[in-house]
Amino acid sequence: MAFDQTKPAGGHQNFVHGTNMELEGVASSSFTVDFINAMTAETGSLHTGSSTAGLEAVRAVINSYVNILTEGPLVESDKQKTYTVRTDTLGTLISANTLRDAIRALNGAGNVTATISSATVTATNIGILTAAAV
Repeated sequence: MAFDQTKPAGGHQNFVHGTNMELEGVASSSFTVDFINAMTAETGSLHTGSSTAGLEAVRAVINSYVNILTEGPLVESDKQKTYTVRTDTLGTLISANTLRDAIRALNGAGNVTATISSATVTATNIGILTAAAV
């Protein structure tokens, strides 16, 4: 935070935050999983043995490598989902395709009916389009 000489001293607006740093207390990184196919019906529970628990299965796979800090909604016709994790725990999980391969391995494993054998994982930044703001 930097002091802004143009604002009155002691006022709540006399400091400006000019960095692009997350305020989680640690640096965070985001990545998007593109399932290629819609995951609309994949809302079942792993605990009940549902054959349509794709979203929960993917969450469990990611959590087996890193703790998920945030998880976005399904977007792009329910084909993509963005997750945020601690940067210091991510390492080469994306660049070495570790997460991608682990997610693809869920295809046909019994808890996912959608075809996710071509899923991709891409590092991304979080942004909100003005037209999409709610």
